[in-house]
Amino acid sequence: MTTALVLGAAGGVGRAVVARLLADGTAVIAVDRNPAVSQLPGVTAAFEGDATDESLLARALDAAPEPPSVLVHALLSEHRAPLAELAPEHWHRVFDEGLVSAWQAAAALVRRKPAGVPASVVLIGSVHAHGAVPGFAPYAVAKAGLGALARAAAAEWGHLGIRTNVVEPGFVAVERNAHRWQDSEERERIRAAYPLGRLCSPEEVAEVVAFLAGPSSSYVNGVCLPVDGGALAVLPEVHPRTEVDQG
Repeated sequence: MTTALVLGAAGGVGRAVVARLLADGTAVIAVDRNPAVSQLPGVTAAFEGDATDESLLARALDAAPEPPSVLVHALLSEHRAPLAELAPEHWHRVFDEGLVSAWQAAAALVRRKPAGVPASVVLIGSVHAHGAVPGFAPYAVAKAGLGALARAAAAEWGHLGIRTNVVEPGFVAVERNAHRWQDSEERERIRAAYPLGRLCSPEEVAEVVAFLAGPSSSYVNGVCLPVDGGALAVLPEVHPRTEVDQG
């Protein structure tokens, strides 16, 4: 049986990933600072706490029935403020949880992985890695760093049979941003920004995570895969058009 360690397992995307991996018959070790992690059905073990804590991470890995061959890092941290008003501690906190912890957990998995056993590391990034929004700098830089981390890991760990990839969602309708998508006007504004004309569900992100975690993606390594309904494919305009300009 495949075993997966999912960090950020109680969040909207993390919870969907847990359910999707369980449906594939994967044993899941779930970690989250949210107490709701203990209520996730079907997981092999659940740990409430800070996933940047090396001792907690070690306990979670020890609880696995076998060394995990899948790691899903779905942690994030934000500090929203103009660039000139940020302090070093804001950057450190966002980086520690959103980026450094991804390296920390992946390195721990590598150290425990038996020789000859393939493994997959899937990092949950964001389209913010590719485009700036005022006030989101630390989050965007951390998410961009996940792509660099995946490429470095692909270069260093590929010969060990370890694949490292990033899933980059656009706006996903989860609880943490419900105040936006439950407001009809804001929902319409967001929907209109995506070429598919609808919002993304966490289950759609989880499907891509499951693909990258499983054998169907056995030769995919070091890539960033947007799950954004085509948002990054479109050039923004001051005056959006609803049909092709014939002029």
